[in-house]
Amino acid sequence: MTMERNVLHTRWVVVNVVLSLFVALCGVGCTSGTPALEVESPQAKLSPAMVGVGSAFLTIVNKGSGNDTLVAASADIPGTTTELHDVQNGRMVKIEKISIPSNGSVILRPGSLHIMIFNMPREVKEGRNFTLTLLFSKSGEKRVPIQFTSASPVAEEHHHMH
Repeated sequence: MTMERNVLHTRWVVVNVVLSLFVALCGVGCTSGTPALEVESPQAKLSPAMVGVGSAFLTIVNKGSGNDTLVAASADIPGTTTELHDVQNGRMVKIEKISIPSNGSVILRPGSLHIMIFNMPREVKEGRNFTLTLLFSKSGEKRVPIQFTSASPVAEEHHHMH
């Protein structure tokens, strides 16, 4: 019985050491805190090459102690499809999410991470105001008022790939 007690005691000590290390390390690097998101500098550009297509760019600032993830976006323009995109190897690709680090920021800009809006009605022109709704895994929805400005050739330098 003494041998069994020693084995159990040793296991208990090991489990407690591992848990203590996890808690200690987590205090430094884990992000179980709460995100505090702000959206800055929103802008939207109509595609100069494709009718009914636009891109949205903005900065997401997280002043909180927890990570968050942008998982979807939508525009309040009837009939549109909105997708999260990145540029990889010079080609635009659809992505499923964008990570927003705690105490950090992510810039969505031409040639990098951005939001694409497809299937817009032909009457959507420069100056059109709309609301872009961003859906975050922890913070829920954030509505961003935005306006289409002139077409940006820079935003379309990459090739579309679906």
